Amino acid sequence: MAFVLSSPLMNPTIFFLTATQISMGMAIARTVSAFLLAVAGGMLTLKVFTRLYQEQPGIIPRRNSPEKTLAQDTWANSKYILKYFSLALLLSSAVRALVPPETVASLLGGDGKISTLIAIGMGVPFYTCGGSAIPFMETLMELGMQKGPMLAFFIAGPATKLETIYAYKSMLGIKVLFFYLALTLIFSYIASVIYSML
Repeated sequence: MAFVLSSPLMNPTIFFLTATQISMGMAIARTVSAFLLAVAGGMLTLKVFTRLYQEQPGIIPRRNSPEKTLAQDTWANSKYILKYFSLALLLSSAVRALVPPETVASLLGGDGKISTLIAIGMGVPFYTCGGSAIPFMETLMELGMQKGPMLAFFIAGPATKLETIYAYKSMLGIKVLFFYLALTLIFSYIASVIYSML
């Protein structure tokens, strides 16, 4: 649980992109948040699910899948990245052209409770993958989005991706899925409020 909570939130590539396109402060905040969420999630999982999985201690059966060559794997990953980055750039351009800056500033410009909840809700339709979300957030930041709601989006977004939800439900069960979603969404709100005060 600690691993699957932290791995979508931060890796060296996402750290570099966040530091260069948003700010070093946001990159550090994302890293610290990923670490704290992983530790809290791992410890809470031990408490909550130990009895549930005593007989079968969470061993996931390995699925046989055809092995890919290096070229096939590289091509598949390149198509995935290109698709989502293209979508992110299109979305960013549409927001910049169609959404007035004062609208973004009024909805996401404050570090209050409402703007944080809106940012968490935005993670459901707008978060595609870790790297491609950065240009979209960079656009919103230029239009007035504050750092607290942005951090909430970066934490809540990976949790609400359809691929993530499907993987949790099919491999770990509905109880673990709901636990994962509740933990991540609550933590994203708390982390946003704390980061806004720093």
